[in-house]
Amino acid sequence: MIRSGALAVAPALLMVAAAALGSLALFGVGLGLMTLYVGTAVALSQAARRLTVTRTLDRGDVQEGEPVTLHFEVGGLRRLPVQVEVLGPDGAWLELEDGAGSIECVVDRPGAHVLGPSPLRLRDDLGLFSRLTVGGRPASLLVLPAPAPPPARLLAGGALVAADPEPDGLRPYTPGTPMSRVHWASAARGGELQERHFTSGRDRLPLVVVDASGAEGAALDWVARSAAGIVLTLARAGGCRVLLPGDRVPTTLDDIGGWPALHRRLAALEPGAPATPTLLGDRDVLQVRAASAPDALDERGALPPGVIALPDWERRQHRAAA
Repeated sequence: MIRSGALAVAPALLMVAAAALGSLALFGVGLGLMTLYVGTAVALSQAARRLTVTRTLDRGDVQEGEPVTLHFEVGGLRRLPVQVEVLGPDGAWLELEDGAGSIECVVDRPGAHVLGPSPLRLRDDLGLFSRLTVGGRPASLLVLPAPAPPPARLLAGGALVAADPEPDGLRPYTPGTPMSRVHWASAARGGELQERHFTSGRDRLPLVVVDASGAEGAALDWVARSAAGIVLTLARAGGCRVLLPGDRVPTTLDDIGGWPALHRRLAALEPGAPATPTLLGDRDVLQVRAASAPDALDERGALPPGVIALPDWERRQHRAAA
């Protein structure tokens, strides 16, 4: 589109005035401007047909509040007097100089997202015409919840993290059990073969139960951030077990090495309760419940240009296919 309607008709008006005044010089100026306008419009149309844009992300997951960098490579515009600009997160157009450039994108909302094609603008070197388009293939981006400060009793070391195994009675012998654990006295009495059972540190790690029943929007974000803060603290202190919505058995983190995978699961947290909440009989249990979320939560901020939450993206694709 041309920037100004008045500018667009200026050459025509100039030529009409030249004809009325009988001025060849003025007519030549108007004709020259008209030729320039047509030439830039044709160049812009050619650029729109030949434009190719390759966009890459520097990583596929990022913690909320941290930037992810989008790299652009532009092709197909050789010898054309046309510039390519990309819409930045602040709403300003940024020029991709020498056919390449980068912008940073910050998403302050945990969860799975899709970076749709980035808004682009083609503009001739004189700034007379511009044309909107998009570039880049859709890309997945997982935004990890920022861990919230954990409860005070965790910071004070109130949660127990066990270490050495302890005897915990007898149980039926399992083939493959080391002979040192076989309880030979029971076998000598003619009973079934028994083995000594030990409760390991893994069995006595603190249990974190995440209950996202009825959570949505900002409340779901609060659950993910709160759980992330507790789990990260316990993982650094020696480990924990985590029961997420829908899980039947807890996921065990022996140390900080298991944190990245659990962090990604919290980023994809969906509303729901654990499948077996009866595990609350454990000695050390910490519950993160959506029902305990503060009454006043900050509303979710707007997503940057081109960024769409995965559920919204899937709904759009479904409607487009229908």
